[in-house]
Amino acid sequence: MLTTTTRKEVLFCMLVCVVPPLVSCGGDVDDPIIERSAALMPDIHWTVASGGGPFAFSPDGGTVATGGGIQTQLRAASTGALIRTLRVRSGAQAAAFSLDGTLVALGTTAFNLNLDLYRVADGVRLFELTGHANGTTGVAFSPTTPGLFATGGRDRMTRLWNTSGTLVRSMNDGIRVLGIAYAPDGTNVASNASGFIHIWRVSDGTLLRTITATNTFTVAYSPDGHLLSTGTQIFDASTGALVRNLAWPATGTVDATVFTHDGTAVVAAGEDFPNMVDVATIRYFRVSDGAILVTYDQVGGANAYVKTVALSPDGASLGYTVATDGTSVLARSPF
Repeated sequence: MLTTTTRKEVLFCMLVCVVPPLVSCGGDVDDPIIERSAALMPDIHWTVASGGGPFAFSPDGGTVATGGGIQTQLRAASTGALIRTLRVRSGAQAAAFSLDGTLVALGTTAFNLNLDLYRVADGVRLFELTGHANGTTGVAFSPTTPGLFATGGRDRMTRLWNTSGTLVRSMNDGIRVLGIAYAPDGTNVASNASGFIHIWRVSDGTLLRTITATNTFTVAYSPDGHLLSTGTQIFDASTGALVRNLAWPATGTVDATVFTHDGTAVVAAGEDFPNMVDVATIRYFRVSDGAILVTYDQVGGANAYVKTVALSPDGASLGYTVATDGTSVLARSPF
């Protein structure tokens, strides 16, 4: 059922702290890591009880795919209104739209038959196949080549497919893959294989480099393709060199990350664990120095965590799901 959440009063600190670097509310101006705001709730446009699985925007930003369990919904991004429901065999955990927005691929937790492709216009399922043994954990369409997409799974493989359902290539990660991302120029695919970031060349499946990361769950390219984020670290995509660490508490977990539209900030989402209690949390980090720009830690109920985070193509909207609450949310992105 669609609900509307009114905006909370934004703290005065948030208004005065989005200013030149190293200026904070009462903080040490020499400290490069500055908490710009805390204990905030985002400016929410809509919330739906949809299962808390994936969240993906269509290329034109007009439609989102979200949900959980055996149902994924296509919804209007502007209002959250249900367009249609797509049924899968098991819990949906990854979603991605094709380059032209006409197709949506879903990865699920089913041991078999865990990769589904649907036509957006009418919800017809074009194929259902076993992308990976024991679950397809990540899906990403090529940003340059129509009909080509990548998947990752718990069977320790990264795979390339075309939209006819034909397997193009398999790459052996050697350990379960929990996150996957296409480079913006379409030449490479990055997989997060439980903390080992593998950069695969799309044209022939060559492993170009391996980056050792502290976070095991997610990976994202910057819009210019020069950087990679795992939510707790930023790396140089061309060399694998560590650019900087991001100040996420060691007791917490980052489940999802994405760069902002202009590449100046990284969004990380998951959970903090203060006082032995899970707190669903989303943070924006400035790329240039790792400063914390915004912390949202009023986005979930008790013992909650954020499973997925996404930004609309125009950068104006923040989409996320809270797995433990079973909710999907669209809010205003502050950056």
